[in-house]
Amino acid sequence: MKRHEFLTLFGISAGTVVFAPFLSSCTSSKIPVNTGSNPVKVAAPEFTLDLTLPDNSALNRNGGSLIKNGIIVAHTSSGAFIAVASACPHQGANVSFDNANSRFHCSRHGSNFGANGSLINGPATTALKLYSVRLAGNLLSIYS
Repeated sequence: MKRHEFLTLFGISAGTVVFAPFLSSCTSSKIPVNTGSNPVKVAAPEFTLDLTLPDNSALNRNGGSLIKNGIIVAHTSSGAFIAVASACPHQGANVSFDNANSRFHCSRHGSNFGANGSLINGPATTALKLYSVRLAGNLLSIYS
């Protein structure tokens, strides 16, 4: 083995040993919560919307909706907040919230999805991903 090959292999091996613990700690999307002797992992929010900001004002009225980070968030006529993936699984067009029928609609080819993202009719063949939503004061958090 040539000196250059040896040093290259040694450098890669040493780098793997040194940096592996740091890389594995970056793969978790959970935040540990200290609850005594048994820490619990809680999902970190995808994002949080401050409902007092003008950009999020559509969510202050029943029937309003907005798209952020590939997720459509809607405020239903019953006052609940719901969030699903905004891209129609058929061809990727953004869906809109149809408050009158409490569903999501893709205007490109007519697919419809229930308030929970379930497929009502195609041409799409799969549901929209549903996200969890939590309102705390004026902050609306969206979770995977």
